[in-house]
Amino acid sequence: MRRLTRMVLLLAALVCAAGLVPSATLPFIEDDYPRALAEARSRKVPLFVEIWAPW
Repeated sequence: MRRLTRMVLLLAALVCAAGLVPSATLPFIEDDYPRALAEARSRKVPLFVEIWAPW
């Protein structure tokens, strides 16, 4: 599992370093799941969902 995690992180770093994912193309939509899902589907990109708790 650790090896897979390292490989995924390395791949993500390489993609970002290559400029393939400019930060301007990653809009955040807060508290509107239906809108975020619709936009992700229309752009044919994955939906990233961040979940956290204050504890």
